[in-house]
Amino acid sequence: MTTAATILNRVSRQLLSGTVEERNKLASTITNSDTSIVLSYDLGGYRNGSVFELESELIYIWEAHPATKTLTVQRGFNGTTAVSHSSGVLATLSPRFPRDQMLDAVNADIDDLSSTANGLFKVVTTNLTYNGSDRQINITGATNILELIDVRLRYQADDFPIINKVRLQRDLPTADFASGFAIVLDEPVQAGTLRVRFKSPFTRATTESSDLTSFCGLPSTCDDLVELGVIVRMMAGREVKRSFLESQVDTRRAEEVPPGSARDSVANLLRLRRERITAEAGRLKAQYPIQFRK
Repeated sequence: MTTAATILNRVSRQLLSGTVEERNKLASTITNSDTSIVLSYDLGGYRNGSVFELESELIYIWEAHPATKTLTVQRGFNGTTAVSHSSGVLATLSPRFPRDQMLDAVNADIDDLSSTANGLFKVVTTNLTYNGSDRQINITGATNILELIDVRLRYQADDFPIINKVRLQRDLPTADFASGFAIVLDEPVQAGTLRVRFKSPFTRATTESSDLTSFCGLPSTCDDLVELGVIVRMMAGREVKRSFLESQVDTRRAEEVPPGSARDSVANLLRLRRERITAEAGRLKAQYPIQFRK
């Protein structure tokens, strides 16, 4: 089972490349509204004006009290959501790659993978009861359909012949077609159960515990694609930060890491990602050929 959290951990391991960020631990459980936090160890770099991360929440420090290891804080900093945290949870100081931001990148990549340009999709199957007379049938429960794969009639328990002359209609009035999607039969079909399979975009991860296969619908072979996509998205802004004129933000000299290094490393990852997308799209196309004609 690969969850969004698994991807975030892999990405952090790759991007940090052995760098250990300063850490501490919560001394006691806190609610989503507590603004006084006690840590377990000496505060070290946890000082006024710094930011630390608890799970996926960023927290701003207004005032640090080293003697009592207590912090007066602002919860849910920088658009993150304040939630409860258990005693012993790791507190990461000034995370280079915040988990909330990485989860956003996971979802952006999931959306991108099922775009028309990339050609990846999940397969959804639904059974419809057909009365034998209607020409248009609402596709119950459908929310987003990219393309029909096939429509079959349950003729017998072990016989599901393909219906050839069938079309998809979208954006229909929901007063008449609840889902807004319908199949159109261009040939007579007897009453019975229609088994409809269609391509649909992947589902976004709602939390770090969302499973990429069972919840989001990605094939298990696509785990590395999401990981590559998140790495690319997290690295894409590094050159922007380096170009700031207000202050020196990169302590490594230009001779050691010349301008454009982050961009060039991303370019290599993009080439690898494109090759993997092409391979996965080809596999899906072979596995789920379109089996009807208009």
